[in-house]
Amino acid sequence: MLGVIQNLLTGIFARLTMARQERSERTMERLVVAAADQFAAQGFVKASLADVSRSAGVTKGALFFHFSTKDELADAVLTRAQDVLDTMVEELSDAEPASLQVVVDVTHALNRLLRDNAFVRASVRITRERMSGRPAPLDFYSLWLGRLWKLLDEARLKGELGRSVADASARTMVTAAVSGVETLTWMQVSRTETEKWLIDLWALVLPLLRVEGAEQTVRTAAPCEAVPQLETGR
Repeated sequence: MLGVIQNLLTGIFARLTMARQERSERTMERLVVAAADQFAAQGFVKASLADVSRSAGVTKGALFFHFSTKDELADAVLTRAQDVLDTMVEELSDAEPASLQVVVDVTHALNRLLRDNAFVRASVRITRERMSGRPAPLDFYSLWLGRLWKLLDEARLKGELGRSVADASARTMVTAAVSGVETLTWMQVSRTETEKWLIDLWALVLPLLRVEGAEQTVRTAAPCEAVPQLETGR
């Protein structure tokens, strides 16, 4: 009889623990989403933890239970921005065999995500506004440039880049594309106008990057079918 009671109590305790864990995970998710929204709308400096907790519909105590500082919350948002980037690159790579085509498509995806995804928008404002002395391995620029440079390395291995094209030169071109899209978005240039700018840029740059006489063409415009909208931000 005692064993039956102990098993019953153990089961009840396990269910209660699981329920608390699920509530904790839901609260954390609401806080990270709310933080992305607030950082994207107000900026990292202006948005307060009170704004985040109010937007998430949780108490300040619940917020501090999960995140002791605004920097910790910002790091969580940047991690989610990295997830958005990695998922998007994986989907584009599955759709296109040529790494140079993926590079072009990633820049077009950035044009969309900077307008449609709170985590990506917030990552820019966090990077721009956080104290410069603090290490930020997941800042916007290191994330996007690092991933695109890796794609250029893959293009090199596949023989897509011309032999006379130095790796540093290829990276400079990609850096210009990312910086240009981010700056035009910051200046509130429309998505359509920014897309036209990207098309013109790639039309100019691709002949300089690609191996001479390559049979496979690289599209300069965004994919005809948009990458599926990621459920990672409002």
